[in-house]
Amino acid sequence: KELGARCEEVLGLIFRCTGSDAKECAGDCLEKSAPECADEIFERGHALARRAAAESMVLLKNEGILPLPKEGKKIAFIGKFAKNPRFQGGGSSHINSFKITSALDAVKDITEVTYAQGYDIHEDKTDEALLAEAVQAAKEADIAVIFAGLPDLFESEGYDRTHMRMPNCQNELISKIAEVQENTVVVLHNGSPVEMPWADQVKGILEAYLCGQAAGQAEVNLLFGIANPCGKLAETIPYNLSDNPSYLNFPGDG
Repeated sequence: KELGARCEEVLGLIFRCTGSDAKECAGDCLEKSAPECADEIFERGHALARRAAAESMVLLKNEGILPLPKEGKKIAFIGKFAKNPRFQGGGSSHINSFKITSALDAVKDITEVTYAQGYDIHEDKTDEALLAEAVQAAKEADIAVIFAGLPDLFESEGYDRTHMRMPNCQNELISKIAEVQENTVVVLHNGSPVEMPWADQVKGILEAYLCGQAAGQAEVNLLFGIANPCGKLAETIPYNLSDNPSYLNFPGDG
């Protein structure tokens, strides 16, 4: 009880020193217990994270496939990152979020989808059973959305990347699915540019980057037209590492 009272005093001071929305929240919040107050603050923060993520993601390609229909079509979500999104960087950037919203969770409020894992993130090795399951799910659907990108294994602090490729198992998955499903969209989770050898095989590419704890909700909102894809690239994405001016001097002289 004593700790809760002290927390309320600190929160009250914070809210009194900020904008009108925060003051309104403070008025509501200080009438509640400290845990209830904290939950409300965290939920508002999660909503802000969702909005920031949606405004940061970049639509790289759309050949009439987006926005996805909310009914009348069978949609398959494919890829480990649909269920467990990579939403933050590696190493010491890791934090424990209040909660994490995946695309697979968020889409339940809009429509039903089928799901297949497709690949493993712990090693770059094609799992034939997961690949076959994903290809079959794509075949049976009208639209396939593949959630792919770079796992921690491929980029983190403390070392340089030696190439710009995504895991081979993911590139193979995307190509195999594109062969059986012409209506394919790829959603990318990565902290830096990647080569996309399958770019001409798919109809849509959404660059989500590493967009925080509400990334999955933001992705779903953009895929289904609930939010407008208004993000702009802050960097050039070359087709290949060799197209980059620094290629001849990569990785430099120590």
